[in-house]
Amino acid sequence: MFDKVPDAPPTIARQSDCQTCYMCELYCPVDALYVAPESDVTTSVNEAELAEVGLLGSYRENIGWGHKRTSTAKADQTFQILKQMK
Repeated sequence: MFDKVPDAPPTIARQSDCQTCYMCELYCPVDALYVAPESDVTTSVNEAELAEVGLLGSYRENIGWGHKRTSTAKADQTFQILKQMK
């Protein structure tokens, strides 16, 4: 998934193979990743801006993964629609 780069942050290996599954963001223990939903669009990334608006690790946080986190899935609109269908 990632390639080591001497004296630099890791780089994404085979970015063209990304399926936007968010698993890399979920498993990052320090919330250092943000997977943009538009993975098929090349975009510039500003890490400081992502951190400022709270996107780094946001999927992981919303799912409730990580120390002292609680899932927010019940607030998801899809969950509410499915709940009403029962």
